Amino acid sequence: ITDPTAVRSALNTIDSTLPKLAGVIHTAMVLEDKLLVDLDRSTLERVLWPKVLGGWNLHQQTLDRQLDMFVVFSSLSSVFGHAGQANYSAANALLDSLAHYRRNQRLPGLVINWGHLGEVGYLAEREQLGERLERQGVLSFTVKQATDCLEYALQTLTVQMSVLRIDWSIWRGLGITNRVSPRFAHLLRHTDGAHQGSAEIANVEGLRSASAAQRVQMVGRLLRNKIGSLLGMAAEQVRDDRALLEMGLDSLMAVELRNWIEGHMEVNLPISALMRSQSLGGLIAQISESIGQPGNSQAEPNIASGTSAATVPNAITSDLQLSSEQAGQLLDNLDQLTDEQVAHLLSQALKQQ
Repeated sequence: ITDPTAVRSALNTIDSTLPKLAGVIHTAMVLEDKLLVDLDRSTLERVLWPKVLGGWNLHQQTLDRQLDMFVVFSSLSSVFGHAGQANYSAANALLDSLAHYRRNQRLPGLVINWGHLGEVGYLAEREQLGERLERQGVLSFTVKQATDCLEYALQTLTVQMSVLRIDWSIWRGLGITNRVSPRFAHLLRHTDGAHQGSAEIANVEGLRSASAAQRVQMVGRLLRNKIGSLLGMAAEQVRDDRALLEMGLDSLMAVELRNWIEGHMEVNLPISALMRSQSLGGLIAQISESIGQPGNSQAEPNIASGTSAATVPNAITSDLQLSSEQAGQLLDNLDQLTDEQVAHLLSQALKQQ
């Protein structure tokens, strides 16, 4: 569908061998997630063109036809935004605009911004990604519910409709921070724990003025609450004697946690420190110590010595082009890697999500 000639050929085949074309449903998609700072032109285009050129070619090649419907499948990523999906969000935003453009031209046009379809499709085949959305408050819905919503949208002649299930008590956006657009802020439902956490971290001076023992307790409580919300578990289940990786922290969660620590505790923490820390307790102690030192906002948790970076295999220290299997093996030996190597592993993991 990215080739107008191919679209024209398909339409000619329909005209010659099938009943009259009644409508178009454009469902193409390509996902290749990257953080914006790592997004290159080729990755951008691979994600853009199936939706952008595909949608436009279908629009252009059917202008001379009397269609009952012209439906394009978009995503919640163009409504809320989604960390690592700037390319996908842009592609879907154009489809949103195409539907409105067609309606302004008195042509049929409907765009559906789909959320988490749980039974079939891309998310159903990727359990970890679906679980992460669930932890963020984006709940799955069934195929029956999806088709019912599509039928409703077609019958009501709406232009754009979002189909998603949200738990507003835990949803805080899909970015790498907890900052939610004012457009959706009124929908949030805060729990008592959330209010308490916000009050505690409102003033970093309160952490600095506390005694060393009190500061460790305060930082620990705040980190356990935050990590629990990221991992979808109660704060009491977040154990100080376990590493964050062992508890299920992934690359996007690490970015969000790092930004949260920097924003609320004024501690500049490398992502590699989170991923390589031997235990949450050690991380709490190091952050607490850093907060207690005026003018020192650099926190690098103590890392087990292990094997030096010089002994890491040459295939890793040279080009760092890793397969998913190699990346999994290296995650078991993070204490042997440099910060640059850990950063690359995070980038590789994000590509595979």
